[in-house]
Amino acid sequence: MLDVTCFGINAIVGSSIYLFPGRLAELLGPASILSFGLTALLLSPVALCFAQAASLFNSHGGPYLYARKAMGPAVGYGIGWMCWLTSVFAVAAVANGIAVYLGFFNPDWGAPLTAKAAAAAVILGTGAVNYYGVKQGAWTSNFFTAAKLIPLALFVIIGLPQIDLRLFDSFAPHGFRPLGAACFLAYFAFQGFEVVPVPAGEVDKPQRNIPLAVLGSLAFSAVLYMLVQAVAVGVFPGLAGSQRPLAQAASRVMGSAGAAMLAAGAAVSMIGFIAGSSLGTPRYLVALAQNGDLPPALAGLHPRFNTPHRAVALTTAFSLAAALLLDFNKLVDFANVVICAQYIAACAAVFLLKRKENPAGFFLSPWAALPIFAVAATLWLGAQGEPAQLIWSVLLLALGFCVRAVFRAVS
Repeated sequence: MLDVTCFGINAIVGSSIYLFPGRLAELLGPASILSFGLTALLLSPVALCFAQAASLFNSHGGPYLYARKAMGPAVGYGIGWMCWLTSVFAVAAVANGIAVYLGFFNPDWGAPLTAKAAAAAVILGTGAVNYYGVKQGAWTSNFFTAAKLIPLALFVIIGLPQIDLRLFDSFAPHGFRPLGAACFLAYFAFQGFEVVPVPAGEVDKPQRNIPLAVLGSLAFSAVLYMLVQAVAVGVFPGLAGSQRPLAQAASRVMGSAGAAMLAAGAAVSMIGFIAGSSLGTPRYLVALAQNGDLPPALAGLHPRFNTPHRAVALTTAFSLAAALLLDFNKLVDFANVVICAQYIAACAAVFLLKRKENPAGFFLSPWAALPIFAVAATLWLGAQGEPAQLIWSVLLLALGFCVRAVFRAVS
């Protein structure tokens, strides 16, 4: 239970809380605190749907399995492919963000070439750890979860008593019109709870522990984000637009040592996110291969380490390529739009599966309305993106079906 909950928190808390407070404050001012709360509220029914769906399965795949069971193999494959791509691009995005805070210690470390080298090193390193076993991967995930939360906890504990309430006088200086854009940013910050069910086949008592971990990781992250944003707003008048918002805010309440701690914590947090995501992402390929949509070799286990080593290696290679070829902002925007597909699929699957279980009384149960609210919330969040991102998502989905068709034709 502890491993899978830490896995969920680690999958959520990554680069966003270190990089986004300045951008959110630029959009909404002190009201940016609400963007985290509102986004978490909107995602709560989605998380409940994931928790309910997870209780019905005890094998790899997450949303892919839910969609396959409820809507058939073709839809299931499309969702599984997009789930894998979303996780790959999220890992690549966070890897690209590491250099922002490395530049705090030495400006040369934030240079473009150094940034790409750092991203490559982290992706390859975490891929190697997960190649050698889920226990090693889970231990690494737990370690980074603790390492990233300690600086944030100290920032909140030390900063709360030093908040200047006068900085909240102009609560929403630009009004609430930018709220949608702010929630779109916060949307990326909460992504990760959906990967908790993916390694269900390797978790003790998955039908109990997976739902608790999904809900617990989302709730914990929401409270943490709101507290961090409140402290940053209340102690740092120049927060809006800051590239290293938490390090600069920490310097005002904790001195240069505190700023260095937060900068180091940011780098550790991002590495921890990558470690956690790298643990779950290859399992999408395992699920696709086990059901005949991709070559069965991808589901094969290493004879010594008992891990899906080929799936880990392929995922690591694609994450590395994405990190080297694309920048942080493009990867974030893409992940936000693409992930809508798996959220909607999971919610629709709950609706359909629960209806099949109890067709007579289903529409009288709370689960009849919950998936509808969840889908509506997901559509609103995704609609805050750009049309170009939707077009690219469709093209990548088409590519996935081409891969499936080629494999089936050859086999």
